[in-house]
Order: sequence, then structure tokens, then C-alpha cells
Amino acid sequence: MISGVLKANELSEVGALIHSEKALLMIERDVYWPKWDSPWWYILLLEETGRLAEVPVEAFKELLTCADRQYLKVFPVREEDVDGPVNGHTEVMCFCFFGALLKVASKLDFDVFAHLPWAKTWLSRYQLPDGGYNCDESAYTGSGKSSLVSSTVMLEGMIEYARFTKDIETFAPNMQKIVSYLLKHQVYMSTAGKEIPDTDWDKIIFPRFYEFDFSRGLEAIFDFLLLTGKKVRGVAVERALALLRKKTDAGLAHSEKQWLSDEKTVSYYIEKPIVFQDMANVPLVMKKLYSASDNEFVPALLARISRKHEEVKSRGLIV
Repeated sequence: MISGVLKANELSEVGALIHSEKALLMIERDVYWPKWDSPWWYILLLEETGRLAEVPVEAFKELLTCADRQYLKVFPVREEDVDGPVNGHTEVMCFCFFGALLKVASKLDFDVFAHLPWAKTWLSRYQLPDGGYNCDESAYTGSGKSSLVSSTVMLEGMIEYARFTKDIETFAPNMQKIVSYLLKHQVYMSTAGKEIPDTDWDKIIFPRFYEFDFSRGLEAIFDFLLLTGKKVRGVAVERALALLRKKTDAGLAHSEKQWLSDEKTVSYYIEKPIVFQDMANVPLVMKKLYSASDNEFVPALLARISRKHEEVKSRGLIV
């Protein structure tokens, strides 16, 4: 039995923590859960803070191996897709995890599809008619509507994979469909051009993990344009750009939404998963970064996206 949690008070402690024997045991038990103190979330934290090089290669390779073992090779949307009962939280790979794994692995020079070959067909197989993806399986048999959250993370992953492999063409159609989907939503709005209730997507969030805000969607679009040389109409991104300028001009230097402590998690007691009875544990290092106190990363994030916007403009990719 693995006791306790992985605790980190400072970013400088995270790399060694992921390399610990306890972290490896947690990865072998579950590559994803619990939130927010399992190795996976610490890896994402290092990626968002520009410290991905501190992720131990051995630990990440083990995570890929265990993901292949842990997850079903399909994203079941109907009962007949699987044999017998399935725990959808621990046995099914969601698209937010898939996209983030694709992104992080590519940045660490790992080819996800060499470790999870069955996942390669998912990019086309589970892309919805409107162009995106959705971790809610009911979308595939019901509404057919994608999720801005799932779709943006998948786009990020494909972009990084294309950079890593220097192969832009293979998944170019999939990426284009997601970008078209985002543009129809003016990055973060409804297709009718209205704010989506109960989302707060006009607020900057840090760290993001899988959470969505307008700046994340905007940056993913810019990255796609810079990767492919494609063009978009300025009217589709002008509202998101106006928000970006507003945050930058105001000197925003902190997360505008403190959301991590509101999440529930899958916990493990005697090595059996207990689903969403416990609130997620937020390590101190994450509490500091997602609080209303200023940090160095939010201004850097806003500046990075602004630079990409200037580059996109200079290349004539916004028309």
C-alpha cells in the first residue's frame, strides 16, 4: 500500500519528488489519479513553469508504459464497445490526458505512438463532426458537440507532435478542423457569439492543467498558424485579442480564478479507487501559484502570447 501524498512546497523540489520511489509506485498504480498530488500533475506543473527538463526520463518512460497497460484501447461510447463493466475514470483515457500526454512527451523527445500505438487512430476516429473532441462519451451518441477544453488540449498535443516529428502533414487535417471549430466560437464564446454561462473563460487561469481560458485557445490558434502558415480572419479572434490587451495593459500578474481546491478526486484506499468522495489535495507549491498573489508566470504567459500575435501579424496570417 502506498501511504501519504507527494508534497512539494517549492518548484525546486518537484523534479526530485517525481524521481522518488514513492512516485514510481504511484505511477504504476494509476498514471493520472489522484488530483493534484500525483506525479502526472507535477509533470504538468513543470511544463507550465518552463522546467520540463527537470522531469526524470525514467519516470516519464514508466508513465508511458503504465498508460499503455492501464487504459482500454478504445474510447467506449456504447456498451458494446467493451466487454463487461468498466471504470470510466480509471480505465478510459480521456482526451484531455491524451492531448497533454502528446504535448509533454513530444517536448521530452518521446514518441507517444511508439508506446501507445493504438492511440494514433483516435485522432481521426473520435474527432466529432464539428471539428473537436469531447471527454464526455455521451457527445458521441447524443449532441455531437465538442468541448473547447478537450479540443484545445488535443490541438496543443498535435502541434507539439508535428514539431517533434517534423511532420506537419499527417495530422494537418485534424488540426485544421479544431482551429475552425475554435474560430466558430470566437475562441471562447458560444457559436452565437455570447459568453457561455458558468465558465469564466474570460479570466486568466494559472496553472491551467486541463482548464481552459481565452488565452489558451488563442495561443493554440497562433501556434497552428505559425506552424502551418495558414491564415485566419481577424474578426474571429478580435474579442479574445481585446481581452488579452486588457489583461496586459492592466499589468495582471496572478491567476484570476482559484479553482484547484474546488475539484473532487479519485482516491485510493487499500489500492482500490474511491470515486469522487474526497476533495482534491492541493500541494503548497500549487496553492502559491493559483492564489490571488502575484507570480512571475502570468505576466510571462501574457507576454508570450502577445509576441506570437505580433509574429502572426508580421507574417500576414491574420487577414
